[in-house]
Amino acid sequence: MPNSWETKIKEIYADYQENVKPLIYYIERKFHRFPLSLLNEIRDVFDHISRCYEPYANQKYIDKNIEKAQNHFTRIKLDAYKYVNDVKRKDFVKWKKKYNKYDLQNINDGDFWKHILDLEDEAERLFAEAKKQETKDVNESYDLFYLSADKYEQIDNLIDEKRQFIVKAKFKYRQMTFFNHLTGFIIGIISSIIASVLYTDVREIIQELFQKIIK
Repeated sequence: MPNSWETKIKEIYADYQENVKPLIYYIERKFHRFPLSLLNEIRDVFDHISRCYEPYANQKYIDKNIEKAQNHFTRIKLDAYKYVNDVKRKDFVKWKKKYNKYDLQNINDGDFWKHILDLEDEAERLFAEAKKQETKDVNESYDLFYLSADKYEQIDNLIDEKRQFIVKAKFKYRQMTFFNHLTGFIIGIISSIIASVLYTDVREIIQELFQKIIK
């Protein structure tokens, strides 16, 4: 049977593999780099874990370093979710700016767009609360950052679910834009023709009057 502290180390490693590693992969893929703050925290985790294997480490010393390793690991998860939140929020803001001109308000009788905005508001509220808790309760802060990121994940899923309707709204917008441009072009041509005809008529009238005056 492994010692209790060895079990805790295995739990940290398992948590890293299952929960943190995917987040780090996501962050690296978006930022194209490994955030220095996460790297420093990971280094601190393994530094404290390595001290548990020192030849003369007693139980009190081991427990103290395990606790510090766990604290650093919680910090890793918290910072990772902060990065993920930042990426997801920026991606959604770009998406909303790009698609806001399309008629998305009519999808599901307006419920789609309302639901998305409600999720965004809730994500922002949770993120702000997480920032407040960061210096008070790290675990609570981590949970709130997780929930905030999950709201943006729900937004992504909702957008994917309604992708065909969004594409239709985009196509409709382009059709209307093309029609408006075409209509404007045709009106412009007609206006030019009318103006040209009127100008010719007026010029002929003026010439006739001028001829009469001369005579």
